[in-house]
Amino acid sequence: MDRLKGKVCLVTGGGGAIGRETVRSFIAEGATVLATDLKKEALDRTQSETGCMILRQDVTVEAQWDETIVEIERRHGRLDVLVNNAGILGSVSEVNPETTQVEDFRRLQLVNVESVMLGCRAAIPAMKRAGGGSIINISSIAAAIATPFEVSYGISKAAVRHLSWSVAAHCAPFRIRCNSIMPGQIETGQDGMMDQIFKGAAARGEMKSADHARETFTGLIPLGQLGTPYDIAMGAVYLASDESRYVSSISLQISGGWAVL
Repeated sequence: MDRLKGKVCLVTGGGGAIGRETVRSFIAEGATVLATDLKKEALDRTQSETGCMILRQDVTVEAQWDETIVEIERRHGRLDVLVNNAGILGSVSEVNPETTQVEDFRRLQLVNVESVMLGCRAAIPAMKRAGGGSIINISSIAAAIATPFEVSYGISKAAVRHLSWSVAAHCAPFRIRCNSIMPGQIETGQDGMMDQIFKGAAARGEMKSADHARETFTGLIPLGQLGTPYDIAMGAVYLASDESRYVSSISLQISGGWAVL
């Protein structure tokens, strides 16, 4: 249980289901973890359940990234791992290429793409000082398949995947690895992302009900079930650990066998 022993890790979106499970799994493997989120109540729950350090952070604000990196180096002298997990789904009503609203589109790109770029940019100098590191960006299976039912979200996650390749190429001489994780359909509970997608499909009249949407989506998964936050956390543990020391620029698909086109 010491795959991450001695590593100092930063997990954004630490108040969400995937972020919380990632924090829990990292700590179980011996890591020191700082979790950040904008939502205080969710962040407090993560601290209560895992014992991690927490810091409120708006990942879309450049200055707050600088402050977060300064704080983690002040406390622990280094940064070894960054998990850019914070993200949003956006609207579930006007979502296709014909109806998408410009403001919703821009908000998604700000939170899901620009914040990841800011995180990578802020982490690289700290990881250089540490002699290397691992950046893990949470993309989505939506980065590689058509998403007419959530077009802005799919675009944002495709951008994260591409950004990860560019960061990996730039950082290789500094022994900093960068990879993305592409979750498929992950069950994150009531009002979680999949729950919002199912309810949105029903509200738009594309499915008879949210339950019908759930059954339809699940039926597309070769392994026949939705994934869990633990499945994503285990992928992050691997990419954060020295087991993946020769792995960079990959897009790790964790989707129950859902094919990438």
